[in-house]
Amino acid sequence: MNNFIKGAIYAVFSSIGYGIMPIFTVKAYEYGVTVYTLLFLRFGLSSIIFFLFFLVKGTNIRIGKHEVKNLFILGGILFTLLSIFHFESLKYISSSMAVLLLYCFPLLVCIISYFLYKEKLSIGSILALVATFISMIYLLGVSLDKMNVYGIVLSLLAALIFAIYMIVGKRVTINNSPVIISAYTALFATFGVFIIGVVKQDISLNFNNQAWIHIISIVIFSTIFAEITFFKSLELLSSSNVSMISMVEPVFTTLFALVFLNERLQFSQLTGGMFVLISLVVLVYSQNKSIKKPAINRTLIQNEHI
Repeated sequence: MNNFIKGAIYAVFSSIGYGIMPIFTVKAYEYGVTVYTLLFLRFGLSSIIFFLFFLVKGTNIRIGKHEVKNLFILGGILFTLLSIFHFESLKYISSSMAVLLLYCFPLLVCIISYFLYKEKLSIGSILALVATFISMIYLLGVSLDKMNVYGIVLSLLAALIFAIYMIVGKRVTINNSPVIISAYTALFATFGVFIIGVVKQDISLNFNNQAWIHIISIVIFSTIFAEITFFKSLELLSSSNVSMISMVEPVFTTLFALVFLNERLQFSQLTGGMFVLISLVVLVYSQNKSIKKPAINRTLIQNEHI
Protein backbone atom coordinates (compact mmCIF):
# COMPACT_ATOMS: atom_id res chain seq x y z
CA MET A 1 0.00 0.00 0.00
CA ASN A 2 1.56 3.29 -1.12
CA ASN A 3 1.53 6.55 0.84
CA PHE A 4 -1.31 8.01 -1.20
CA ILE A 5 -3.70 5.19 -0.29
CA LYS A 6 -2.59 5.34 3.36
CA GLY A 7 -3.10 9.10 3.42
CA ALA A 8 -6.54 8.74 1.80
CA ILE A 9 -7.59 6.22 4.46
CA TYR A 10 -6.46 8.58 7.24
CA ALA A 11 -8.40 11.42 5.58
CA VAL A 12 -11.57 9.28 5.46
CA PHE A 13 -11.15 8.30 9.14
CA SER A 14 -10.78 11.98 9.99
CA SER A 15 -13.95 12.75 8.01
CA ILE A 16 -15.83 10.12 10.01
CA GLY A 17 -14.73 11.77 13.27
CA TYR A 18 -15.68 15.24 12.08
CA GLY A 19 -18.82 13.94 10.37
CA ILE A 20 -20.41 12.70 13.59
CA MET A 21 -19.66 15.94 15.48
CA PRO A 22 -22.88 17.74 14.37
CA ILE A 23 -24.90 14.89 15.91
CA PHE A 24 -23.21 15.26 19.30
CA THR A 25 -23.42 19.05 18.98
CA VAL A 26 -27.18 19.04 18.40
CA LYS A 27 -27.66 16.77 21.41
CA ALA A 28 -25.44 18.98 23.59
CA TYR A 29 -27.41 22.09 22.58
CA GLU A 30 -30.63 20.33 23.59
CA TYR A 31 -29.26 20.06 27.14
CA GLY A 32 -28.48 23.78 27.38
CA VAL A 33 -24.82 23.95 26.32
CA THR A 34 -23.90 27.25 24.62
CA VAL A 35 -21.67 27.55 21.53
CA TYR A 36 -18.60 28.94 23.31
CA THR A 37 -19.04 26.63 26.29
CA LEU A 38 -19.01 23.63 23.95
CA LEU A 39 -15.97 24.88 22.03
CA PHE A 40 -14.08 25.71 25.24
CA LEU A 41 -14.77 22.28 26.78
CA ARG A 42 -14.01 20.56 23.48
CA PHE A 43 -10.55 22.06 23.14
CA GLY A 44 -9.79 22.32 26.87
CA LEU A 45 -10.56 18.69 27.71
CA SER A 46 -8.76 17.50 24.58
CA SER A 47 -5.64 19.42 25.66
CA ILE A 48 -5.74 17.88 29.14
CA ILE A 49 -6.02 14.35 27.72
CA PHE A 50 -3.21 14.94 25.22
CA PHE A 51 -0.74 16.31 27.75
CA LEU A 52 -1.61 13.70 30.40
CA PHE A 53 -0.86 11.08 27.76
CA PHE A 54 2.50 12.73 27.04
CA LEU A 55 3.27 12.84 30.78
CA VAL A 56 2.51 9.13 31.25
CA LYS A 57 4.47 8.12 28.14
CA GLY A 58 7.37 10.48 28.92
CA THR A 59 7.04 12.10 25.49
CA ASN A 60 9.29 15.03 24.67
CA ILE A 61 6.90 17.90 23.92
CA ARG A 62 9.47 20.65 23.46
CA ILE A 63 9.15 22.58 20.23
CA GLY A 64 11.16 25.43 18.71
CA LYS A 65 10.15 29.09 18.83
CA HIS A 66 9.30 29.06 15.12
CA GLU A 67 7.04 26.04 15.59
CA VAL A 68 5.35 27.70 18.57
CA LYS A 69 4.45 30.62 16.30
CA ASN A 70 3.08 28.31 13.58
CA LEU A 71 1.08 26.23 16.06
CA PHE A 72 -0.30 29.36 17.71
CA ILE A 73 -1.45 30.60 14.29
CA LEU A 74 -2.89 27.14 13.57
CA GLY A 75 -4.82 26.70 16.84
CA GLY A 76 -5.09 30.06 18.55
CA ILE A 77 -6.14 31.97 15.44
CA LEU A 78 -7.19 29.77 12.49
CA PHE A 79 -8.90 26.88 14.34
CA THR A 80 -10.60 29.35 16.68
CA LEU A 81 -11.91 31.55 13.86
CA LEU A 82 -12.97 28.53 11.79
CA SER A 83 -15.05 27.17 14.67
CA ILE A 84 -16.60 30.54 15.50
CA PHE A 85 -17.46 31.52 11.90
CA HIS A 86 -18.99 28.12 11.17
CA PHE A 87 -21.08 27.92 14.35
CA GLU A 88 -22.16 31.57 14.09
CA SER A 89 -23.29 31.08 10.48
CA LEU A 90 -25.77 28.44 11.67
CA LYS A 91 -27.73 31.22 13.38
CA TYR A 92 -28.51 32.84 10.03
CA ILE A 93 -28.64 30.10 7.40
CA SER A 94 -29.62 26.43 7.33
CA SER A 95 -27.08 23.82 8.42
CA SER A 96 -27.14 22.28 4.93
CA MET A 97 -26.31 25.63 3.29
CA ALA A 98 -23.58 26.28 5.88
CA VAL A 99 -21.98 22.87 5.19
CA LEU A 100 -22.21 23.36 1.42
CA LEU A 101 -20.53 26.77 1.56
CA LEU A 102 -17.90 25.49 4.01
CA TYR A 103 -16.99 22.82 1.49
CA CYS A 104 -15.92 25.45 -1.01
CA PHE A 105 -12.62 25.14 0.88
CA PRO A 106 -11.13 22.35 -1.30
CA LEU A 107 -11.36 24.65 -4.31
CA LEU A 108 -9.69 27.44 -2.33
CA VAL A 109 -6.95 25.03 -1.16
CA CYS A 110 -6.27 23.99 -4.75
CA ILE A 111 -6.07 27.61 -5.93
CA ILE A 112 -3.80 28.74 -3.08
CA SER A 113 -1.59 25.62 -3.36
CA TYR A 114 -1.20 26.14 -7.10
CA PHE A 115 0.11 29.69 -6.68
CA LEU A 116 2.22 29.00 -3.57
CA TYR A 117 3.55 25.50 -4.22
CA LYS A 118 2.73 24.86 -7.90
CA GLU A 119 0.59 21.85 -6.94
CA LYS A 120 -1.23 20.73 -10.08
CA LEU A 121 -4.36 18.61 -10.49
CA SER A 122 -5.16 16.24 -13.31
CA ILE A 123 -8.19 16.87 -15.53
CA GLY A 124 -9.88 13.83 -13.96
CA SER A 125 -9.36 15.27 -10.47
CA ILE A 126 -10.79 18.65 -11.45
CA LEU A 127 -13.89 17.04 -13.00
CA ALA A 128 -14.30 14.82 -9.92
CA LEU A 129 -14.05 17.88 -7.65
CA VAL A 130 -16.77 19.74 -9.60
CA ALA A 131 -18.99 16.64 -9.71
CA THR A 132 -18.57 16.13 -5.96
CA PHE A 133 -19.60 19.70 -5.16
CA ILE A 134 -22.68 19.49 -7.41
CA SER A 135 -23.65 16.16 -5.86
CA MET A 136 -23.39 17.70 -2.39
CA ILE A 137 -26.19 20.14 -3.31
CA TYR A 138 -28.54 17.17 -3.72
CA LEU A 139 -27.08 15.28 -0.75
CA LEU A 140 -27.66 18.18 1.63
CA GLY A 141 -31.04 19.12 0.14
CA VAL A 142 -30.00 22.76 -0.02
CA SER A 143 -32.77 25.30 -0.59
CA LEU A 144 -31.99 28.72 -2.06
CA ASP A 145 -35.00 30.28 -0.37
CA LYS A 146 -34.57 32.86 2.42
CA MET A 147 -30.80 33.15 2.12
CA ASN A 148 -29.18 35.53 4.61
CA VAL A 149 -26.24 37.47 3.18
CA TYR A 150 -24.51 37.80 6.57
CA GLY A 151 -24.76 34.04 7.16
CA ILE A 152 -23.37 33.33 3.69
CA VAL A 153 -20.42 35.68 4.29
CA LEU A 154 -19.66 33.94 7.61
CA SER A 155 -19.71 30.51 5.92
CA LEU A 156 -17.45 31.66 3.10
CA LEU A 157 -15.05 33.17 5.64
CA ALA A 158 -15.06 29.80 7.44
CA ALA A 159 -14.20 28.11 4.12
CA LEU A 160 -11.31 30.53 3.51
CA ILE A 161 -9.99 30.03 7.06
CA PHE A 162 -10.31 26.25 6.63
CA ALA A 163 -8.25 26.41 3.43
CA ILE A 164 -5.50 28.45 5.11
CA TYR A 165 -5.65 26.15 8.16
CA MET A 166 -5.03 23.12 5.96
CA ILE A 167 -2.10 24.72 4.12
CA VAL A 168 -0.44 25.92 7.34
CA GLY A 169 -1.13 22.49 8.86
CA LYS A 170 0.71 20.82 5.97
CA ARG A 171 3.77 23.00 6.62
CA VAL A 172 3.74 22.21 10.34
CA THR A 173 3.68 18.42 9.74
CA ILE A 174 7.13 18.59 8.17
CA ASN A 175 8.95 18.83 11.52
CA ASN A 176 6.37 17.55 14.05
CA SER A 177 4.34 14.42 14.71
CA PRO A 178 0.55 14.53 14.14
CA VAL A 179 -0.09 13.90 17.85
CA ILE A 180 2.11 16.82 18.98
CA ILE A 181 0.48 19.12 16.41
CA SER A 182 -3.03 18.08 17.50
CA ALA A 183 -2.18 18.68 21.17
CA TYR A 184 -0.79 22.18 20.68
CA THR A 185 -3.54 23.10 18.22
CA ALA A 186 -6.17 22.16 20.81
CA LEU A 187 -4.25 23.99 23.57
CA PHE A 188 -3.97 27.27 21.66
CA ALA A 189 -7.58 26.97 20.45
CA THR A 190 -8.64 26.66 24.11
CA PHE A 191 -7.11 30.05 24.91
CA GLY A 192 -8.56 31.63 21.77
CA VAL A 193 -12.10 30.42 22.41
CA PHE A 194 -11.90 31.22 26.13
CA ILE A 195 -10.90 34.86 25.55
CA ILE A 196 -13.66 35.46 23.00
CA GLY A 197 -16.19 33.50 25.06
CA VAL A 198 -15.47 35.57 28.18
CA VAL A 199 -15.78 38.82 26.21
CA LYS A 200 -19.14 37.66 24.82
CA GLN A 201 -20.16 36.28 28.25
CA ASP A 202 -21.14 33.00 26.64
CA ILE A 203 -19.22 30.46 28.74
CA SER A 204 -21.26 28.76 31.46
CA LEU A 205 -21.29 25.32 33.06
CA ASN A 206 -24.94 25.70 33.98
CA PHE A 207 -26.36 22.93 31.79
CA ASN A 208 -27.95 19.50 32.18
CA ASN A 209 -25.46 16.82 33.27
CA GLN A 210 -26.70 14.54 30.49
CA ALA A 211 -24.86 16.80 28.04
CA TRP A 212 -21.50 15.50 29.28
CA ILE A 213 -21.75 12.22 27.36
CA HIS A 214 -22.05 14.21 24.12
CA ILE A 215 -19.29 16.64 25.09
CA ILE A 216 -16.91 13.77 25.90
CA SER A 217 -17.85 12.09 22.62
CA ILE A 218 -16.90 15.26 20.73
CA VAL A 219 -13.59 15.38 22.63
CA ILE A 220 -12.67 11.73 21.94
CA PHE A 221 -14.04 11.10 18.45
CA SER A 222 -14.39 14.53 16.83
CA THR A 223 -11.29 16.21 18.22
CA ILE A 224 -8.55 13.83 19.39
CA PHE A 225 -9.20 11.02 16.89
CA ALA A 226 -10.23 13.35 14.05
CA GLU A 227 -7.31 15.76 14.51
CA ILE A 228 -4.62 13.05 14.73
CA THR A 229 -5.85 11.27 11.59
CA PHE A 230 -6.28 14.64 9.82
CA PHE A 231 -2.66 15.68 10.43
CA LYS A 232 -1.48 12.14 9.64
CA SER A 233 -3.15 12.45 6.23
CA LEU A 234 -1.44 15.83 5.71
CA GLU A 235 1.86 14.16 6.57
CA LEU A 236 1.40 11.76 3.65
CA LEU A 237 -0.56 13.80 1.10
CA SER A 238 -0.68 17.30 -0.34
CA SER A 239 -3.15 19.73 1.22
CA SER A 240 -5.12 19.74 -2.07
CA ASN A 241 -5.64 15.98 -1.99
CA VAL A 242 -6.61 15.90 1.68
CA SER A 243 -9.11 18.73 1.21
CA MET A 244 -10.82 16.96 -1.69
CA ILE A 245 -11.01 13.57 0.02
CA SER A 246 -12.45 15.34 3.09
CA MET A 247 -15.53 16.18 1.01
CA VAL A 248 -16.82 12.73 1.98
CA GLU A 249 -17.56 14.16 5.45
CA PRO A 250 -21.13 15.37 4.65
CA VAL A 251 -21.98 11.84 3.51
CA PHE A 252 -21.10 10.51 6.95
CA THR A 253 -22.96 13.38 8.64
CA THR A 254 -26.08 12.56 6.62
CA LEU A 255 -25.85 8.86 7.51
CA PHE A 256 -25.29 9.61 11.21
CA ALA A 257 -28.25 12.00 11.21
CA LEU A 258 -30.38 9.28 9.64
CA VAL A 259 -29.39 6.75 12.32
CA PHE A 260 -29.15 8.89 15.49
CA LEU A 261 -31.50 11.81 14.82
CA ASN A 262 -34.12 9.86 12.85
CA GLU A 263 -33.92 12.38 10.00
CA ARG A 264 -35.61 11.35 6.78
CA LEU A 265 -33.47 10.74 3.70
CA GLN A 266 -35.05 11.76 0.41
CA PHE A 267 -34.30 10.00 -2.87
CA SER A 268 -32.45 13.07 -4.21
CA GLN A 269 -30.20 13.06 -1.12
CA LEU A 270 -29.49 9.34 -1.51
CA THR A 271 -28.62 9.87 -5.17
CA GLY A 272 -26.43 12.86 -4.29
CA GLY A 273 -24.60 10.84 -1.64
CA MET A 274 -23.92 8.01 -4.09
CA PHE A 275 -22.51 10.45 -6.65
CA VAL A 276 -20.32 12.09 -4.00
CA LEU A 277 -18.80 8.68 -3.21
CA ILE A 278 -18.41 7.78 -6.91
CA SER A 279 -16.75 11.14 -7.63
CA LEU A 280 -14.34 10.70 -4.73
CA VAL A 281 -13.40 7.20 -5.90
CA VAL A 282 -12.63 8.66 -9.33
CA LEU A 283 -10.63 11.42 -7.65
CA VAL A 284 -8.56 8.99 -5.56
CA TYR A 285 -7.96 6.75 -8.58
CA SER A 286 -6.98 9.71 -10.77
CA GLN A 287 -4.59 11.21 -8.23
CA ASN A 288 -3.08 7.83 -7.34
CA LYS A 289 -2.52 7.12 -11.03
CA SER A 290 -0.86 10.50 -11.59
CA ILE A 291 1.48 9.83 -8.64
CA LYS A 292 2.45 6.39 -9.93
CA LYS A 293 3.43 7.65 -13.40
CA PRO A 294 6.48 9.68 -12.30
CA ALA A 295 7.63 6.74 -10.15
CA ILE A 296 7.33 4.37 -13.12
CA ASN A 297 9.17 6.81 -15.37
CA ARG A 298 12.01 7.13 -12.84
CA THR A 299 12.29 3.32 -12.70
CA LEU A 300 12.50 3.07 -16.50
CA ILE A 301 15.19 5.75 -16.62
CA GLN A 302 17.21 3.94 -13.95
CA ASN A 303 16.93 0.63 -15.82
CA GLU A 304 18.17 2.26 -19.02
CA HIS A 305 21.36 3.31 -17.24
CA ILE A 306 22.03 -0.19 -15.90
